Amino acid sequence: MIEKLYDWMMKKAESKDASLVLVLISFIESSFFPLPPDPILAIVVAKNKNKFAYYATICSIASVLGGFLGYYIGYALFELVGSCILNFYGLMDKFNAMVESGEFSKWAFWIICAKGLTPIPYKMVTIASGFAKIDLITFATASIITRTTRFFVLSVIFQKYGEPLLKFIEKHKKLTLYLIVASVIFGFALLKWVM
Repeated sequence: MIEKLYDWMMKKAESKDASLVLVLISFIESSFFPLPPDPILAIVVAKNKNKFAYYATICSIASVLGGFLGYYIGYALFELVGSCILNFYGLMDKFNAMVESGEFSKWAFWIICAKGLTPIPYKMVTIASGFAKIDLITFATASIITRTTRFFVLSVIFQKYGEPLLKFIEKHKKLTLYLIVASVIFGFALLKWVM
């Protein structure tokens, strides 16, 4: 299963569908999908170094737009959809504690910026922002800053060091993919612990 995922990512990174796949995963990860776009972005950039800024840009834009979907889910569809997503990931108790404390509304800009850079699932932040009715300008500004920073930093690293990193990944496929899965699990665990 892990090797199939790796092979799929490598194929997509070298295909004409690379941009579309990257946009789709970036969009849905911000509102409900568990896996981040980072691994695909890294591989795509390492394989297409001269387009690193392009891939970071489309990943950032799609992630921010997906964040607006998460915001809408929290704002208008919380009972129908948002609570189901949070319950599925086991985040409802943390969500309630975060929103009810009033700290999220008070420090929304900084919380969105901080959480958007970490492995903590961004969907939690986008849904919470809509539920707490955070000002859209604040939400959009923080999302643009944090997602653009995250994806451009990753793109620059893989544009500069992509070949040796890809060689390492190719040599240690299973380890690398287990680390990706572990980082997703760590992000959810971290969210439960820090919030």
